[in-house]
Amino acid sequence: MEGYFTEEISLSDHVVKVDREKTIELYQKLPGIAESSHCGCADCQLYVKQIGQASANVLAFFQQFGIDPTKEAEVWRAISNENGFDTYTADYHFVGNIQGADELEWIQIGEASFGLVNYKCGMSSLVIPSAFSKPIVEMAVRITMPHN
Repeated sequence: MEGYFTEEISLSDHVVKVDREKTIELYQKLPGIAESSHCGCADCQLYVKQIGQASANVLAFFQQFGIDPTKEAEVWRAISNENGFDTYTADYHFVGNIQGADELEWIQIGEASFGLVNYKCGMSSLVIPSAFSKPIVEMAVRITMPHN
């Protein structure tokens, strides 16, 4: 498996190996969350609008793994427009592997928390695009953004 990964990222005293270029290539072929071919519901459309306004630190966290935050994710609006903010939970995937652990506890980056886990289930999951192949890391995000 050595040489397969293009990047090594240090998080929570662990190394996450990432094939960033492969992940970017896979995401380029996927529909956007707001598109009807993915979901396209009002909540997904609002999430895409809001995630584009996330802080630079949050967007950079996605980008270091090759993830386009407007694509692929399974999104849930957990708290709707409370005090002018919406809270979402979303699951993304990237080609990679957490070294020395199966999962990483929640990492706070700006207005978001990220949790990472080595995906060990079968690849027939409806939430993972068929173009992805193992090894895969599933990245969960909890984020609160202004309702706009």
